[in-house]
Amino acid sequence: MSEPLDQQLPLYSPSRSPPSYSPHSRDGEETLAQTCRFHSSSHATGTFTKHHGDVTVVLSEQDEDVDVPSYGRHGLLAGSIILDSSLKIEDIVAVVLKVEGRIKLNISGANAASKTVKTVDEQYELWSCQTPNSSISSTCPRLIPFSTILPPTFKDGNHEYPLPPSYEVNFTGIPGLYAKCTYAIRAIVKTHGSFWDHKQTVSTPFIYRPRKRPPQPTVASEFFSSIKVSPEEWFQTTSVLQARPSTKLESINVSIFLPAVRSFGLRDTIPYHIQLTGPISSLKKFYSCVQYEPEPSSPRSQSTLTMSVSLCRQVRVEVKGQAVWKSSIIGSGTLTALPPSVELDPRLSHSAHEMALDWEGEIRCRDDIRVGHFDAGKIAMSDFLVFSVVPKPTMGAFNSLRMIVPILLVTDTWVEH
Repeated sequence: MSEPLDQQLPLYSPSRSPPSYSPHSRDGEETLAQTCRFHSSSHATGTFTKHHGDVTVVLSEQDEDVDVPSYGRHGLLAGSIILDSSLKIEDIVAVVLKVEGRIKLNISGANAASKTVKTVDEQYELWSCQTPNSSISSTCPRLIPFSTILPPTFKDGNHEYPLPPSYEVNFTGIPGLYAKCTYAIRAIVKTHGSFWDHKQTVSTPFIYRPRKRPPQPTVASEFFSSIKVSPEEWFQTTSVLQARPSTKLESINVSIFLPAVRSFGLRDTIPYHIQLTGPISSLKKFYSCVQYEPEPSSPRSQSTLTMSVSLCRQVRVEVKGQAVWKSSIIGSGTLTALPPSVELDPRLSHSAHEMALDWEGEIRCRDDIRVGHFDAGKIAMSDFLVFSVVPKPTMGAFNSLRMIVPILLVTDTWVEH
């Protein structure tokens, strides 16, 4: 007859808590293997302190002297709650930690509406006099450590979305649009009074900034030297610049070339190439009356066309079935004409022959842009490179043209280790 199952199993004893983790080797330790992470050398070792009343919240792994603590994707919110000596320990009923995230949306105008979406709503009871447990002191300690990890996603209805970064935007007009994504840690100390219970709350807003980088670097060489050798490194989109019927000119084909990755860091300089192809007569007419932005106005007195490249950011907000889109310019690009010039080359006398005019340029975001693309359901943000040819009203030989190329702006630059 076999022994009872509980007599066959070895005795179990709980294992010790794991040691605190450090990315740096300590005395007596050495690194056997390591996978480098982007910016791993900038590991924050400072603390952030918020004091209110008899309660202090200390957050670890922060940059020195920061005004607002910040965390990235899967961020570890670690620190401690400190109770001042002026607070009577015997009066404390419970100590609670809350982590909150909210999206506040508002559409103003004739069909005004507002909505608040909870992205994070977690509560942890760090100590309670009503929870008998051998691992919890019967007397509330004056220093209570805590640690919790930010969730990477949240649910809105039946759909799940990545946690949006901290963000605020306000567009006036009709309809107006306002959106704000916020996060906060709240430490709540509940005490028992003579007649009723009291609560002391220390609220600490924090910045959530999930980082992302492009999947590959942009092409390093200039357009003409790489397009024939590595055409796959460039993305091309085309359109037609229509000539007005009264001019009897042929239309011009327009091509924009961008690095094929089409994903760039917020501080990256994005190269591009513009090519216009058509009959020499049409290109001569175009070249004679075009000026570039944001450069100073062309000295040509007959300039009737403005050619420009810009970065456009579009914010979409949906509130109670009503969707509103607003756009803004977050960067302006350069344009430099490349030879040959239809004005200076005397050999280009046959107006019916075709040729190509080329411009190169580069563009980057404004320095105050800190948030990249995200989609959180009720609010989403997209970015585009826009090439525009705009004639003066009722003037010029060509109609307007607007070419829009979707791109992805992310927080970090691609770096090879």
